[in-house]
Amino acid sequence: MKSEKNICFDCDALCCREVAVSIDTPRTKEDFDEIKWLVCHKNTNVYKDHENDWLVEFASDCEHLDKNWRCKIYEKRPFVCREHSNKDCIKNSNNYHQKIFRTIEDVDKYLEEKNYKWMQK
Repeated sequence: MKSEKNICFDCDALCCREVAVSIDTPRTKEDFDEIKWLVCHKNTNVYKDHENDWLVEFASDCEHLDKNWRCKIYEKRPFVCREHSNKDCIKNSNNYHQKIFRTIEDVDKYLEEKNYKWMQK
């Protein structure tokens, strides 16, 4: 069993290979159209996380990772990195991405499942 101290030891730094920015919870047709536009861009996803927050994810490696996915500036890394919990991160949480959108079709399927009233004709 992994201890809290070594939980990152066998990680491939998934949290250091993306930038995620919070967005408002989508509620309108226009909001979901914007999500469709976002996911049309390479290396860009939108997801709802395990805390019900909505985020835009840009796949982009941190420039301070070495070839083994270890932080080269660990002792002076930014506060946001220090604050990041390894207990509920992408690798260690079974439900980190409650819902993820990678394509327009993912968004359409979600809207159909949710049966949004404005979608009905």
